[in-house]
Amino acid sequence: MKKSSVIYSKEPLGKLLSCTGKHFLNRVNEKLNHLDIKRSYYALILISEGQGELTQQGLADLLESDKVSVVRIIDYLSELGYVKRVRGEADRRKYGLTLTAKAEKEMPFIKETIEETTQKALKGISKQKVDELFDTLNIIKKNLN
Repeated sequence: MKKSSVIYSKEPLGKLLSCTGKHFLNRVNEKLNHLDIKRSYYALILISEGQGELTQQGLADLLESDKVSVVRIIDYLSELGYVKRVRGEADRRKYGLTLTAKAEKEMPFIKETIEETTQKALKGISKQKVDELFDTLNIIKKNLN
């Protein structure tokens, strides 16, 4: 029997990335356990940076996600009082996304928690290797797109 030319030896790449993501989110949720949300932190950061100009379609593009998934994210965050949709003045069909006062209050802690968790995850890895990791992951994403 001919040997396989498989380049991984322990577990599939997808499983490793998925498990890593779950561990990362669990760590973030531990630190943000006082909040009533348990996901979509990055969407909140993007909405915050959009300063009311970001639309649902714009958020979908940034998240590289479909509109239906983004509507679910926005509905989830809206129902819990973190995000509101504001009808556009120029185009009444478009809604800009803004944070509520509740979300604005928590944003510094959310950003700090994600940064600290990222630093913990990358602890002991040189800047060069971190740069290579991100470059490699972006190549993998591009290859699979």
